[in-house]
Amino acid sequence: MRKPNIVLSLAAAAPAAAVLISACAPPAAVAHSNLTVQCAETLTAAQGGSNGGVTNGGVAATGHCTLTGVLRDSGPVTDYRTQRGETALIRRVVTGAKGTITFVVVLHLVFGGGERWTITSGTGAYENLRGRGYQVVDNYAGSPATFVLKGTVSRARA
Repeated sequence: MRKPNIVLSLAAAAPAAAVLISACAPPAAVAHSNLTVQCAETLTAAQGGSNGGVTNGGVAATGHCTLTGVLRDSGPVTDYRTQRGETALIRRVVTGAKGTITFVVVLHLVFGGGERWTITSGTGAYENLRGRGYQVVDNYAGSPATFVLKGTVSRARA
């Protein structure tokens, strides 16, 4: 008994494959878009002191940030710093005209570099916003101190 040969033409298969791929792709509303956050901040007296700075979640700096890229906003910023061993966590809260975004930046104090950030919450127009990237400028010794975050953001599905 002979097995039948089944030939599938590419012209017939392409539309089916396109439908399958588009059904699996996320909707455009959750596409990742570039974001840059530029901040100029004044360190608090406690952070600038010789005792190693704020380690208990208190205010380490205040200033102003500007968001560019997919988000365009600006406003005051407050940094809260917690240190555990050789890792410091900076909770950077930026309040713009459209809402508030909370970033968490992880600083490795011993080997440095690779300062990753994530968005942990947002209000107003920034509700359900997710994002991540790197702090590419960390000039805490400047006057004012300057920080730049670069990465991508998207909207979480509600």
